[in-house]
Amino acid sequence: MRTLCDKGSDKMKTRIVGVSTATLVPGLSPLSSPHRPEPAYQRTRISRICCVVVASLLVASARAHADPVILSPTSFAEIVDDHIVLRRETAQNVALGPGAETRVFYQFVLAPLRSMPPSAVLFSATRGFDVFSECALLNPCPDLTRVNIYGYPGNGSITLADYDAGTLLGSVTAIPDRGGAINLDVTAFISGLLSGNGGFAGVVLRPGSFGALEFSSAQLSATPEPGSLTLLTIAGLAAIARKRRRCR
Repeated sequence: MRTLCDKGSDKMKTRIVGVSTATLVPGLSPLSSPHRPEPAYQRTRISRICCVVVASLLVASARAHADPVILSPTSFAEIVDDHIVLRRETAQNVALGPGAETRVFYQFVLAPLRSMPPSAVLFSATRGFDVFSECALLNPCPDLTRVNIYGYPGNGSITLADYDAGTLLGSVTAIPDRGGAINLDVTAFISGLLSGNGGFAGVVLRPGSFGALEFSSAQLSATPEPGSLTLLTIAGLAAIARKRRRCR
């Protein structure tokens, strides 16, 4: 190192000797000092970077948990006047007239919701495109103006014994055009079944007026509760905010 110094200028000698001296001190970097504090602007920059990272995790987690879980019915059937069960591939007719009353039953398996308890559950049924010329001795047959939705603990099978099962969850009077859907919040009903270890949810569409409606499909849409990652990122943001306030 002395030989290198002799070949350079005085300024080079001073700089190289300084570097050599620093490198001889154990545990000391040539570019740092053991007593030099971290600049305030550097601490602020690190805090801001941490805030951005944690906020990004929070947003990603929230988006992931915002995706609903869609449940399709494991079985469905029409029951007419508590003595005829009609099991069809597509037709799900709800009707009421002087001649008969037809109710539509659905059962949904709840197992997919046990690992991620829902914060909200929506039942929806899509109206079909059939036009009824006659229904239950009504001619012409009008559209229903009210649909009553009932719920009951299911067992995976729909039988005549289910005809009067269930309690009223709500009614829909805003009847959609063909291809539209009726919707009802059934969060309390589903949460009660899950807390009681129920395996299936039964949902019934009953006519609330004279007339008929055909439905082509139904589903439950469950929004999971925020997961542990979301809670951790919220806590992380709070901790960083407290630290920044103390630094000020």
